[in-house]
Amino acid sequence: MIAAWAVTGLWVLGYNSQAAYAAETETPVRMLFGLPRWTVIGWLLPLLVANAFTIWFCLRFMRDEPMEDLPEDE
Repeated sequence: MIAAWAVTGLWVLGYNSQAAYAAETETPVRMLFGLPRWTVIGWLLPLLVANAFTIWFCLRFMRDEPMEDLPEDE
């Protein structure tokens, strides 16, 4: 799960550092869902994918560990 978030973070930093500066020269700015296209692809989409992966991973693979029997106070 940490690796998935690390990859997502690298994507966000790498893509946005390139696309945001390239979008400065665009006239008009390309929009997607009412936001600049680079924002949706570089930030919103990876955030949604990482959250969906985290929820899937937690519901599918994570299990509660049984607690050891606690000693009774005497």
